[in-house]
Amino acid sequence: MTQPENRKRLLLIQRDDEQRNELASALERLGYRVESRDNGDAGLQAFNEDTPDAVLLDLYVGDDGRRTLERLTSDPREVPVIVISRRRVMADVVEALRKGACDYLMVTSTIGDEKLLGHAMERAFQQGALRRENREYRSKLETANRDLLESLSHLKKDQQAGRHIQLKMLPETPKTIGKFRFHQHILPSLYLSGDFIDYFIVGDRYAVFFVADVSGHGASSAFVTVMLKNLFARKRSDFHHRHSSAILSPAHMLDKANRELLGMEIDKHVTMCVGVIDLQSDELCYSIAGHLPAPILSVDGTARYLDGHDLPVGLFPDVSYSEHRMLLPPKAVLTLFSDGILEVLNPKGVIAKEQYLLEALEDGPESADDVIKTFKLDSIEEAPDDIAVLVVSRV
Repeated sequence: MTQPENRKRLLLIQRDDEQRNELASALERLGYRVESRDNGDAGLQAFNEDTPDAVLLDLYVGDDGRRTLERLTSDPREVPVIVISRRRVMADVVEALRKGACDYLMVTSTIGDEKLLGHAMERAFQQGALRRENREYRSKLETANRDLLESLSHLKKDQQAGRHIQLKMLPETPKTIGKFRFHQHILPSLYLSGDFIDYFIVGDRYAVFFVADVSGHGASSAFVTVMLKNLFARKRSDFHHRHSSAILSPAHMLDKANRELLGMEIDKHVTMCVGVIDLQSDELCYSIAGHLPAPILSVDGTARYLDGHDLPVGLFPDVSYSEHRMLLPPKAVLTLFSDGILEVLNPKGVIAKEQYLLEALEDGPESADDVIKTFKLDSIEEAPDDIAVLVVSRV
């Protein structure tokens, strides 16, 4: 009967001619194509010239039987190797399996059970297929890991570049505007921060400042800070070139930010505090949009939170924001935080943390650096959230 050409091809390496021929005949009756060699070197040469589907190796093919086994099992093609032997030595079985053989088959002087031999071959093919699948999986996994590491490297570089740009957007610190000094610092939990601070002079009479805390982290939150920076810059320009006073109204600026953020449709909201200081009258006009903790006013050894709480920006379309006015005393210090500060304070609960902040800032810090030292923020290796600090004091 003509055998199909796609029969599995076996390489038989065995020293004994009679037993080799008998085993080869038995394997051919089982439907395999068999190529035989009588020593390890000839077997390895045949193995390298034309890859078989499996190898049957006599461990005692010569002095080099074990070396031949190691060469076969270390080949990257991972062809299954069945060790055949006439000896029942357990140490040989263990050694062969340890060196990568997929099975150890006892072969007597005559092949008495071809069905058993066929089962052994099928197990070898299954193990060989499994090894190849594992090799392909490992290869794909290694490729995926390399691609992932490369993507992470690009992402890290992109975020580092974004962080550099974001730092350039922050105002000079410290900066003196009229009779007031502004000092800011932001500790990001990631490369890109959702916290932002800005302050600038408008005309020659007003100092405008704001602290913003965008929900979430990373690039999408950082994009919102760019929008806010741009919004306030436009309104400042409108004051100078179009005689628009919108920039001097914290409530108007919050309303404008709310409408622009909702129009972006990016599912982000922002807590903000916006303030305007009249440099002639020392009057502070401010609005608070869901910002916690509220700004802290320190005067003559006492500290309190400023009144006023409205909804955050970017949640609802029909929101109105209120404005509050007060005269800043001669030795007043304003300290503003983002809510990341509450994540790193030791007391339990928001009320206890807010009280702790008041007690720590009774004397009023001179700069954001003082605040960082007071709360040991510079010793935090991985902050759970961005932390923004703005200190406004008299010169």
